[in-house]
Amino acid sequence: MKLLILIQRVLATFIDLIVIYIPVYFLVNIMVKGFFTPGILTATLFVIYNVLAIHSFQGQTIGKYFAKIRVKDVGRSIMEDSIREVIKLLYFLPLLGVITGVLSLSCYFIRGSFLHDIIGKSEVVILG
Repeated sequence: MKLLILIQRVLATFIDLIVIYIPVYFLVNIMVKGFFTPGILTATLFVIYNVLAIHSFQGQTIGKYFAKIRVKDVGRSIMEDSIREVIKLLYFLPLLGVITGVLSLSCYFIRGSFLHDIIGKSEVVILG
């Protein structure tokens, strides 16, 4: 069961990256060329998308919808939903992102929840 939900979460992440993150990255790269690091600004916009989607659409982003999963314990307030997603910004930082990613993956195999789930007090569940 743990492996199945991991595969669904990876699928959901890839869908969100392809549908949202990559197009936004190219738009940001064109629009703010030379002013900001496009990766950090894009990651911030991606986190904002995740917060709004999860808060507004019963715990689902586009990727989670197609992967048939959702984040449980959302909807309390947009600030509480934001905590889970803001932690994801750490994954996008150079070097610290790799360390945080390895730590998060270790948490998943030990506790069954990623770091952002533990800190955000949320759980990802399979629909149906």
